[in-house]
Amino acid sequence: MKRVLVVYYSQSGDVTRAVESFTKFLQTAEIELTWECIKPKDNYPFPWSLYKFFDVFPECVNGEPPEIYPPKFGNDEKFDLIILAYQVWFLAPSLPIQGFLKSKYAKVLENTKVITLVVCRNMWHSASETMKKMIAEVGGIHIDNVVLTHQGPPLATFITTPRLLLTGKKNRFLGVLPAAGVRDEDIYALSRFGKRIANNLAALSDSSRQPMLQGLGAVEVNQRYVIPEFIGRLVYRPWAKIARFFGKQGSWSRIPIVCIFAVQLIFAIPIVLIVSTVVQLLFAPLIHKKIASYVELLKSPSGVD
Repeated sequence: MKRVLVVYYSQSGDVTRAVESFTKFLQTAEIELTWECIKPKDNYPFPWSLYKFFDVFPECVNGEPPEIYPPKFGNDEKFDLIILAYQVWFLAPSLPIQGFLKSKYAKVLENTKVITLVVCRNMWHSASETMKKMIAEVGGIHIDNVVLTHQGPPLATFITTPRLLLTGKKNRFLGVLPAAGVRDEDIYALSRFGKRIANNLAALSDSSRQPMLQGLGAVEVNQRYVIPEFIGRLVYRPWAKIARFFGKQGSWSRIPIVCIFAVQLIFAIPIVLIVSTVVQLLFAPLIHKKIASYVELLKSPSGVD
C-alpha cells in the first residue's frame, strides 16, 4: 500500500475542491490518503477586511510566516508522496503554507516526492520558484508542479478576484464580467493527474526524480506576466521592509504605511503593465534569451504539452 499525504490551505474553497478533484482516482484500496488542512494560529478571515488584506503584505514578502497548530500526522511518519496545495498572496506562497514549510513539521517532506498544486489569479511565477526553494531546503524531492488559474481575462480578474476576497461573492459581476475563482471544468480536469499517479504507483518507490505528470498540460506559462512580476517584486521588497520597520502585523504603528502602500498599488498596477509592455517592445532582442530561459525554469519539472 502506498501512503499519500495531502497538505493544503484554503479560504474560498477553490484549493479544497482542487485537491479533492486531483485525488479522485487516488481513493483506492492500494492507497492510504491522509488529509492535512493547515491551521495557522493567526486569524486570516474570509472574506477579508480591506486593511487586514493589505496588513499581511509585509510578512508575505519578507517570509515571516505565522505559527501553525500541530498537524495530525506524526513527526516520524513517512509517506510515498506528498501533494502540497497552496494559494498565492502578494506574489508569494500564502502565509499559512509558508508557516508549514518553515516549521518542524515540514520534516515530513524530507527524502519524499512532492507534487505542488498552486491555485491563484494569474501571477504565480515568483511564488512557484519560492516554493521550489523552500521544498529543497527541507529535503523534499519536487517532481511535479500543477498550476490552476482564475477564469477570465486579466482586466476582469483585476476586479472579480478582489471582489471575491473582500465580499466572498463568486457570481458574475454586473452581468458582464465572468464569475470569480477557478472554472468548474478546470477543477474537474485535475483528476487526470491523480489518474496518472494511480496508474503508475510503482514509480513512487523508485529512486528516480523524474516527473510523473509530463504531457498532461500541468503548467502553462504566459510570458506577458514575466516582466510585470519582476517589477512587482522590486517594488514590493522595499515597501515590505519599511512597513515591517514600523511594527508587526496588526500593530497600530504601521497603519499609515500599509494604507499608503495600498493606495499607491492601485495606481501602480496599470503603470507597471504599461512599462512592462514598452520594455518588451523596445528591448525584446536583448531580453529574449533571458526570458526564454526563465520560462523554461517555470515549466519545470512537469513541462507543458
